[in-house]
Amino acid sequence: MIVLAVLFRLPLAWQGAAGYVTPDGALSGIVALHAKSGIDHPVFVPHVPYSGSLKSHLTAPLLAFIDPARAFALVSIFFYAAFVAAVYRLGERAAPGKPWTATAAALYLVFAPAFVTRYSLSNDGNYVEVLALGSWALVLAAGWARSGEPPPLASAAAAGLLLGLAFWCHILAAIHLATVALVLLNLAGRRFLKPALALAAGWILGDLPGLVWNARNGWASFRYLLGMESVGDVEAGPGPLGRLARVAFDHLPVLLGYDPGYPRPLDVFLRVLAGAVVLLAVVATAMAVRAARQGNGALQVLVVLSCVNLAVAVVALPAIPGNPRYLLFLMAALPVFMARALDQGGRRVVMVLLAAFGALGSLGQAPPTLRADAEWRRLVKGLEREGVRWCYTDFYIATKINFLSEERVTCSAKLGPTTTEYFFEYRERVEAAPEAALIAVNTTAAQKLERRLEGLGVTYDRRDWMKPVLLRLSRKVDPAEIFPDREFPWR
Repeated sequence: MIVLAVLFRLPLAWQGAAGYVTPDGALSGIVALHAKSGIDHPVFVPHVPYSGSLKSHLTAPLLAFIDPARAFALVSIFFYAAFVAAVYRLGERAAPGKPWTATAAALYLVFAPAFVTRYSLSNDGNYVEVLALGSWALVLAAGWARSGEPPPLASAAAAGLLLGLAFWCHILAAIHLATVALVLLNLAGRRFLKPALALAAGWILGDLPGLVWNARNGWASFRYLLGMESVGDVEAGPGPLGRLARVAFDHLPVLLGYDPGYPRPLDVFLRVLAGAVVLLAVVATAMAVRAARQGNGALQVLVVLSCVNLAVAVVALPAIPGNPRYLLFLMAALPVFMARALDQGGRRVVMVLLAAFGALGSLGQAPPTLRADAEWRRLVKGLEREGVRWCYTDFYIATKINFLSEERVTCSAKLGPTTTEYFFEYRERVEAAPEAALIAVNTTAAQKLERRLEGLGVTYDRRDWMKPVLLRLSRKVDPAEIFPDREFPWR
């Protein structure tokens, strides 16, 4: 299954890495570039104390041999393959003596739904690392639950180490940490102290880089964990009931196979099919809960994970329409639940069809992603060929250009409309540069820029690549001169 997971994704990664990588994922890529060149070794992405640099530092050595986008995608595939292996082991423990359950659960993830496949390749948010490391900690916890005894100290420490590494990668690994801690406390009872200390010691060791950084930076990661800081405004969206409805009718269908963007007849079909998969998952989860109550330790662990993940998503996290990334950790449980429920006679065909549904969805998103890869690379090569070394543009464009060009082209996000800067030195370099091209987000924005430049008496050349580029300006023009009534915040 590990080989299949790699082989299915390898062509997508090699041919589409620049399309799969997101602007947020490119931030971690830039950290890898800095680590490779020795500029610095950030513990977290700058100004993102919940996004650690483990994968960036693992990727850095590969950058000497492989294109940066492809190198990052390959490391993501490694973590995803480890996740598939962990779910296979969880399937074995959830259905002892029934190897088909474990095989089917892993096969479902090999050919995962489109959203999951995209996240296994995109580097976005470090979720794939948390899936791998957190799920192997769950494997250990499932072993404790099967024995019914307090965990051995070495096993508790190993689980803590995995969870500490996962927490360094992303603080949402707290979901796995809470799950494992609840299992440990339930099993150990009054004898919880030694295994709990072993778990804590392993966690401290795994998250040591993050803890040392936090001690020097006001415990910023834990401010996010405790809700004192947030990525999005939870209160600005729907309330808990609204978020629960969005989880049920928006997020779960996308997580389990619905992929928007197709013509209406096919879109409706995919919605109905994904809705049917959600219903199947609900029934399979109910069956798993019943078996967990009867003493199946692995299912107990996965049920606890599911409850914790859903509770955190509904109560503490913003509900982003069409983006169920905060539910990704359910994919350690739902494939096992569904494979177990369908492990009988003709039902097995349904599980095979679900895997085929995932494969087709993932392959369906490949052509536009491969085209995006080619367009991004053409844009970067065009800028380099035209001698552009500095530019003003938007955050979503600047970050990917800085990463894909390996910083041969330095772009600031000051032009906007999203002016957020994570690496402040980029704006400083462009501000100090003798010239800077302007890259508009679309044709309409380019036309507006052209009118403003003409009003200022500035001449320029235009290139229409993936984004309109105004270059060779007769003099350098700062965005503040183009838009004098606008503010240009760094954060």
